[in-house]
Amino acid sequence: MLRFLPLKLGRLYRCLKLLLVLGLSVILLMNTHNLFASFQKNELTDRRFINLNKCPACFGTSWCRKFMNGQVSFESWGRLRFLDVFNVKNVFFAQYGEPREGTRRVVLKRLGSNQELAEIDQKICKRATGRPRCDLIQAMYKTEFARINGDVRLLTPGVVEGWSDLVHCPSQRLLDRVVRRYAETKDSGSFLLKNLKDTERMQLLMTLAFNPEPLVLQKFDVLSLLTGCVFSNYFVQHVLI
Repeated sequence: MLRFLPLKLGRLYRCLKLLLVLGLSVILLMNTHNLFASFQKNELTDRRFINLNKCPACFGTSWCRKFMNGQVSFESWGRLRFLDVFNVKNVFFAQYGEPREGTRRVVLKRLGSNQELAEIDQKICKRATGRPRCDLIQAMYKTEFARINGDVRLLTPGVVEGWSDLVHCPSQRLLDRVVRRYAETKDSGSFLLKNLKDTERMQLLMTLAFNPEPLVLQKFDVLSLLTGCVFSNYFVQHVLI
């Protein structure tokens, strides 16, 4: 009886491999049209795909024009959307082109998983309307992310303290530097919070609360090695040559 056990296990293993291959074949056949469409279409020019339609409930818009102009496109397998189920961390490889500088490889990273991004949308809606779904654009103006709109001169510790690790116990000097670096202005010495638009202030606060990674890279001058720009729900990094 025991001598037949390895034989049965071998047959079971081969059957499972066959079922797996057949399952993948069926999935490919069912997505044949989407497969070819994905290679032909640059989805990074789609406002809904980059979540530009949610702004100001987003993390920034500094690269949106480049995406809408088709200057950034996914590489090879990154174009296949049905593979996103395996890409839990939402990290993609792409090509970014400038007329004078040529093309270079970049990394696109959403600031959270799909579930985390959906959860922050629900939280915004619940705080503004009490319901899990709503018009995010209108809801943003009824949340704590809009508390510094108007003629507010500085971002103070009392507004954002405890929102994330970056502002667990912030100083005024830290927050002033975050604001200046976020604005990416040359004349950073005299730049104040009031110089930002209301939508930019909300995006700054939302980034501080959800995932301050791009702000950390900006603040501590990591951009001397990596250039980072936030657009909608993506963070773009590329090594300077």
